[in-house]
Amino acid sequence: MKTISSLIISLFVVLISGIPSPAIAQEPVGQGRVDTEIKVLGICGMCKDRIERAAFSVRGVRSASWDQKQQLLTVNFRADRTSQEEIERSIAKAGHDTEHFITDEETYSNLHSCCKYPRDPEMLRNNKLYNQE
Repeated sequence: MKTISSLIISLFVVLISGIPSPAIAQEPVGQGRVDTEIKVLGICGMCKDRIERAAFSVRGVRSASWDQKQQLLTVNFRADRTSQEEIERSIAKAGHDTEHFITDEETYSNLHSCCKYPRDPEMLRNNKLYNQE
């Protein structure tokens, strides 16, 4: 009987210790957090994975979801850790043109054939390469 009650108490302690305290686990709501939408060109599910992975690779990005039909990446990030520019540079480096940055020809040509989206001539003319200042 003593071992059963010890087991129950141990299980209870383990369960309680696994529940995060709201004061510790959560950031202050809205403090330094930014929600934005970024135009990102792509075509398929592989593009979606690549775009979202590139966004999440940037320190401070909390959420990222790319909508294939609208060509929009909805992203939430901490402004004290990153910027929209850094996120766009990371996505362009991965092979996708964004509102303000384009990928280089070599990276674009190395995309899988189903991922080669039609490039917008206006974006190519007006935007900077991701690796240029």
